[in-house]
Amino acid sequence: MTAAPPPRRAIAVLTTGRQDWGILHSTCAAIRAHRGLDLKLWVGGTHLSRRHGYTVDEVRSDGFMPDVEFAWLDGPDDPAADIQAASALAAVGAQLRHTPVEALVLVGDRFETAAAALAATVDLVPIVHLHGGEQTLGAFDDALRHAITKLSQLHLVSNEEHARRVIALGEDPSSVHVVGAPGLDAVFRTDLPDRRALEASLGLELREPVVLVTVHPATLEVDPAGGALAVAGAMDAVAATYVVTLPNTDPGASRVRDIMSAAADKPGRVAVDALGEARYWGLLRVADAVLGNSSSALVEAPACGLPAVNVGDRQAGRHREANVLDATADAGAVAEALRQVLTPGFRKVAHAARPPLADGRAGARIADIIAAWHPSHPPRKPPIRLEP
Repeated sequence: MTAAPPPRRAIAVLTTGRQDWGILHSTCAAIRAHRGLDLKLWVGGTHLSRRHGYTVDEVRSDGFMPDVEFAWLDGPDDPAADIQAASALAAVGAQLRHTPVEALVLVGDRFETAAAALAATVDLVPIVHLHGGEQTLGAFDDALRHAITKLSQLHLVSNEEHARRVIALGEDPSSVHVVGAPGLDAVFRTDLPDRRALEASLGLELREPVVLVTVHPATLEVDPAGGALAVAGAMDAVAATYVVTLPNTDPGASRVRDIMSAAADKPGRVAVDALGEARYWGLLRVADAVLGNSSSALVEAPACGLPAVNVGDRQAGRHREANVLDATADAGAVAEALRQVLTPGFRKVAHAARPPLADGRAGARIADIIAAWHPSHPPRKPPIRLEP
C-alpha cells in the first residue's frame, strides 16, 4: 500500500501594500504550487485603502484570493505611524491565534511589518524574513529591518553582502540563505503591458524621454519632504514625460503627496496612487530613467538596465549597481544628475549593470528552502557565539 503524502504545511504570507506585493508575487506563486506547502495569503495596510489605490484589486487580478483582509487603514486620512503599527499588531496577533500556521513570511522594513513580527514572536510563530541585511540610513526603516531580523528564524537575503550583515547581527549562519531579489522574477513575465497599453491606461502619451518618479518621506531628515521639493524643481528644469507614483504612509507623507501631486499637474505628466506590478514593470521596460528616493531605483531598475537618479540620503548604505547616480536633495543637483543619466554614454553603462541571481527563480528557491526548513516549536535560536 502506498503511504499517504505528508500533510501540506500552512505558511502565512503578509502583504501590506504595493511596496511588497511585487516582491512577494513570485514567492506566493511558488508556495502555492509547492506540493508540501499551503499558502495562506494575508492582505492589509494600504492594499485596503481607497486613498492609496485599493491595491488588493491588483492582488486579485494577479490570480490570488486573500485568505484574510486586515482593514486597519480604511479611513479618509492616514493615522499616525504608531497607531497603524498598533492596529497591525493587534490584527495579525488575533489572526495568528485563530489560524494555526507553521510560519509567517515577512518582507522588508515597514513599521507595520515590524508590528507583525512582534505579534508572531509573542504568539510563538516562526518568522521567515526576506530582504534582511540591507541598509537605508536615511530612514527609520533601517532600524526596523534589523529589528525584524532579530525576531526572525529564517533569513532569505538578496546577495552575499546582506548575508554577511545578517550574520554580523548575531544570526546563525545556517539560517541565512542567498536567494536573490524575488521581485526581479517579474522581469521574465510575458504579460506586461506595452507602450500603447500603458498610454491608454495612464491617459498620457509616453513621449521620450520617459521618467518614472517615486518620492517617499525621508523619515530621519529634518525636513522629510526635502527630497520631494528637489525632485519637483528638477522636473521643471528637465523636459520629459513624467509618471509619478505617490508616496507611502510614513510620517511626512501628506506633504510629500501634496508636493508631488502638484508637480504632476502639468502637461506631459501624470500622478497615480499605485501602478500595480504589471504596469510598473511595463513602465520600467519603456522608461528612460527612474528618479526619486525609492529602493526601486537600486533594486528593480538595474534588472532592466535602466538609469536611475537617487535623491538624498533615504537609501544611504544600500547596495548599488552602476546604473545609479546619487544626487543631494537640491533641485539643481537633481536636474544635472537627471540630464547625465539620460545621455547615451550613461545609458550604455546602466544597461550592463545587471544584478546577480536575477534569473526568475528566486521565488522558487524561497519556496524550496521553506519546505525543507523545520523550525522548533516554540521557535528557539542557538546562543550568539563571541570571538575570543
